Amino acid sequence: MADKDEVVPIMNIVKSFEEMYGVVFLMEAKGAQFIYRYISSEAKEIASLDDRFIGEPICVVYPNYISAHLSALYSEAKESRKPVVVGDKLNMELIDEVARLVIMPVIQANDELKYFISYTDRSSSPTGADVDLITGLPSYHLFVSKLKDKLQTVSNTPIALCYFKLRQEKNKEAGMQKVDQAILITELAKRILNTLPEVESELARVVGDEFICFFSAQHDAIAWVKELQQIISIPFPVGEFEVVMETAVGISFQKFEPNSELTVVNEAYHAMLQAKLGDGNTLKVFHINHQNEEMRPELYLVQELKEAIVNNELVVFFQPIVSVKTGEVHYEALLRWFSSRLGLVPTDSFIAAAEESGVILEIDFWVMGKVCEHLAAHHEELHHVSINLSIQTLESPDLETRLLSSCSKYGIDPGMLEIELTEHTLLEDETSLIKKLRCLRESGFKVAIDDFGMRYASFNYLRVLPVDKIKIDKAFVQNLKRNSKEDHIITSILALAKKIGVNVTAEGVETVEQAEILVAASCDELQGYLFGKPAPYEHVQTAFEQAKKQWSRLL
Repeated sequence: MADKDEVVPIMNIVKSFEEMYGVVFLMEAKGAQFIYRYISSEAKEIASLDDRFIGEPICVVYPNYISAHLSALYSEAKESRKPVVVGDKLNMELIDEVARLVIMPVIQANDELKYFISYTDRSSSPTGADVDLITGLPSYHLFVSKLKDKLQTVSNTPIALCYFKLRQEKNKEAGMQKVDQAILITELAKRILNTLPEVESELARVVGDEFICFFSAQHDAIAWVKELQQIISIPFPVGEFEVVMETAVGISFQKFEPNSELTVVNEAYHAMLQAKLGDGNTLKVFHINHQNEEMRPELYLVQELKEAIVNNELVVFFQPIVSVKTGEVHYEALLRWFSSRLGLVPTDSFIAAAEESGVILEIDFWVMGKVCEHLAAHHEELHHVSINLSIQTLESPDLETRLLSSCSKYGIDPGMLEIELTEHTLLEDETSLIKKLRCLRESGFKVAIDDFGMRYASFNYLRVLPVDKIKIDKAFVQNLKRNSKEDHIITSILALAKKIGVNVTAEGVETVEQAEILVAASCDELQGYLFGKPAPYEHVQTAFEQAKKQWSRLL
């Protein structure tokens, strides 16, 4: 526990920051952990925290995808002993605008660094930070502003824009020993800056170990990058070791064209992603006239998605489903991707890219394992969980084996898992599908059809498929009113399902009126924002309480 006399003078500073910015945290460094010592009232509201988290480290307060990101920022401030400024979003459902998150190390009189004050400046967007605090280079936002001005200037000479990514650092005397990233990016910035053509050029740090520059293409950009990569690869000393850096570089060219600054940046970035597919120092040029199969945007999303799996950027959210009869609450597992570069990636976008590329198989099995892990640790809270499977996973010959293996590994009963199949993933080979689903049910797993009613074959599925449940698509629920067409359709579905012994869940329930109509029609389960939004496990208890509260009002 922090010494009380030590904290008091720091709290005076904290209170001053709170008056100015509202959203303020006081953190204490303990080894590799960062402990919450104070959370302002506004911060509690914005970040959905309370006093229970005082004294807890970041890794306890937030799930992996957030805690790893925050801890890295605090570590950067600790190692550099300088403020860290980053554009961020806190609680995306409450704040739409991007704010500046500032982490300020508090260096005490004895030169000890133990505390950090972090605050969110929502009065100033990231454009207010014109200087990168680690390298002293212009900020990315200032760079884009200058690039925009440059592209509005009439000229027959195009500009070359280069996007740099530090691929790896190799310690020549100690294998792959990790080196302070602040040292690496400072050295990388220095080498690029010293080599950059002096005429009409700009260099900025984008984020982490990524840099971007532009200059007049009267210079041979490709030859310059190759020469620069050789210079970057020259070993430099860090303590008793020597480090070698390698880079992946993407280049794009652009002539005078107003409002094209983000286009040319994206082109260079996409070319860099292509370069990353190779080893060592690599270089790719974006060719605007050759946007063939390998240059599709989906490929870049897939590449980022593969890294997201490795970097723990994927997280399972849980949305409550309430039994109308008993009030029992179980959950649907929903995948979210919080990319360190792209922010919150729309689920439909990355799932479509994952399905097309085949990465979805790895993602589905990862979700299975993660859900089983949560069920083993929190069975009483989660009860049982439904998960969605893609067509690729459904076709996998070892699906049943891997599902049973995950259950065995974590010691859970297969009946605690419900497999959801969306109608668009159902196989054309009806015989094969029936056999697969029967095997799953015989092993103890429950089977449900998601998004029911959205395709012409919906009722045929009920006739032939061995399923336990159907989930009425939210499209029928969102406009549900008494005596409406939706009301009659849903009533018919419920009556048919009851006769053939299949349970029904209504998705997308957002209003009390919708819930009351569904209850009156004898719907078995309700799911939707009225009962709780999808949330990471850390907030499941709050979702549970909301679901039970709304259910009790329907009695």
